[in-house]
Amino acid sequence: MGKHTDQRDRTLCLTRLLYEETDEKHPLTMTQIIQRLQDKGVPAERKSIYRDLAAMNKQGFPVEYRPGKLGGWYASGRPMSLAELQAVIDAVAVYRWLPSALRQRLLDKLTAFFPTGQREQLRRPVSLSHQGAGDPEEVRRALDRIHTAIQTKRALSFVPLDYGPDRQPVAAGPAQVVSPKGLLWWEEGYHLLGWDHRAKHLALYRPDRMTQVLVTGMPALGPDPDPALWTATPFGVEPNRRERVCLRFSPSLTGEILDRFGSAAELTAEDNSLTVTADVILGPAFWAWLSIHGEEATLLAPAWAANLWATRYRPRPYRQTPRRRQVV
Repeated sequence: MGKHTDQRDRTLCLTRLLYEETDEKHPLTMTQIIQRLQDKGVPAERKSIYRDLAAMNKQGFPVEYRPGKLGGWYASGRPMSLAELQAVIDAVAVYRWLPSALRQRLLDKLTAFFPTGQREQLRRPVSLSHQGAGDPEEVRRALDRIHTAIQTKRALSFVPLDYGPDRQPVAAGPAQVVSPKGLLWWEEGYHLLGWDHRAKHLALYRPDRMTQVLVTGMPALGPDPDPALWTATPFGVEPNRRERVCLRFSPSLTGEILDRFGSAAELTAEDNSLTVTADVILGPAFWAWLSIHGEEATLLAPAWAANLWATRYRPRPYRQTPRRRQVV
């Protein structure tokens, strides 16, 4: 029994050593492997280690040898590439609905997937924006129940939440029952698309403004819309306000136009300007964005919207009223 136990200890210790400390750029020679194992209290010899390496390859833990002066043995088969793992770590680092302690634990566990020599480049500090008033832990629980309701095709009940002048959460109305149709990610936050059982229409709800979220025994009701249609157009999430517009703008705004309207926008060059044709949500966010740019952007179509822009929303140039001369 003692011999078999030593063999298992050695094989497991060797596997952990290679996966924690080696990669193609940081291999270990056979002499280094034997010394590392002995430092851990695991006796080993070359023949037994070669057998262990062959067993690792056979059982799906690929190990390779890099020849050369700085060569050696290293673990080559990992669940994710460095680029894939970096993408996951970056996403966790900026995800706003994680308590800071949980975020730190997740980042520590993710970086442990790669050897110590590469862990420094996996951790790239990011400054997060304002987190809002919602409790991340409660929002995560609400999201879990929303997903459960979607998967089981059940209705949700919840109490809408708001905040008073003292910054304490308060109920913003009676309990509501909705059938969840999908989660939208818009402007760095979640929005639940749901069918209101009482009002009989689709509406948006913020999970960070929901409390006492429960999955009911009632079956889901209402139509099954495509949630992607609610986020496919800039300046809002109200498909009933979707319009195809044409704008003339200064070439200096080209970068911002592409950021706002996306690659689907149609750009046409003119003499000293450009025109863009794209779908937008024609609502307050669009008018506010357009007014910020003043004379650098002009709405051309549709005609009714262009007229509305010219008569109501377009900022007027500032004119100083002449002071009246006082008569003494």
